[in-house]
Amino acid sequence: MLQTTRTTTIDWNSPDVLEQLVQNIKNPLESIMTLGKNSTVYDKDKIEEIIFTSSKEISDIVEEIMIKAKAKSLSLTYRSRPEIFGIYESNENVRKMCLGEINPQKVTKIDQEWLMDLEKEVYGNISQSYLDLGELSYKMAVSERQLHRKIFNIVALTPNKYVRILRLHKAKQIIDNYIQQSVQQISYAVGYNDVHYFSKLFACQYGVSPKDLLISLR
Repeated sequence: MLQTTRTTTIDWNSPDVLEQLVQNIKNPLESIMTLGKNSTVYDKDKIEEIIFTSSKEISDIVEEIMIKAKAKSLSLTYRSRPEIFGIYESNENVRKMCLGEINPQKVTKIDQEWLMDLEKEVYGNISQSYLDLGELSYKMAVSERQLHRKIFNIVALTPNKYVRILRLHKAKQIIDNYIQQSVQQISYAVGYNDVHYFSKLFACQYGVSPKDLLISLR
């Protein structure tokens, strides 16, 4: 008897992710191939059920691959300056969060490169609900105190507010690029397990709830 339903789970952080993908696609394909060899055993409805289930499974895997590829392309987009500058310039609510005015033209090239490295670290761990500032400062080769001071001196923000702005900016990118289809998925993707809290913060930064923004783009 052929199995007609499966739960597809792929660990995207695993070193053998390619092998997992191949196996997950191979299984439903083998179901269809086996069906062709033994088609006389099944009635028409059973054949259609197996083909539909297997085809949908393959389609779901392909869609998940596309979502991951899109998300990855966002993080690899070439930038000539820190992303926080563009967020600051285009968003009045973000400007109000800063405890001083940011003038990108007055930020040295070295500090801009440091900020871009910091952004990479934040985005690289964006799905983590808690971003350890001690670990972040270690990766940036500064003390935690220096991390606070340096971020504040460049962008007039505390590290926590800075990280929050980047999380919500990434959430908006996800919505704008149709990467996720529900507020819960988006919330989890940027490290918020409390969807209500995430929606409240998003609305404060962008003046619209993520749910309403999703609806408006459909």
